[in-house]
Amino acid sequence: MGAFSGANNHSTSGNVGVAIIAGVGGDLAFQDFATDADGELQGYLTIGGDLAKQTVDLGTLPATEGAFNVSFPGDTDISLFDTVVVTVGDVSVGTARVP
Repeated sequence: MGAFSGANNHSTSGNVGVAIIAGVGGDLAFQDFATDADGELQGYLTIGGDLAKQTVDLGTLPATEGAFNVSFPGDTDISLFDTVVVTVGDVSVGTARVP
């Protein structure tokens, strides 16, 4: 699992792992996730944490803390992406390397 670290003066922690389901897509498993950021959290699969490059929009995260799964589309080539970025609006509040 990859460990989250905070960004832009936000405290973010927890871990993320990948489960791939052949022909269907997969899930990112967030474990022990926590952040001090207020507002609606959005998730993105990115290349090197760069939101200006190709991304996969994971949508609104279902929780702001704890354990939960977030699905990604079946046509996603997960091998292209190495970092999950969590944002509130346009501000990154945490990143984690995808194992």
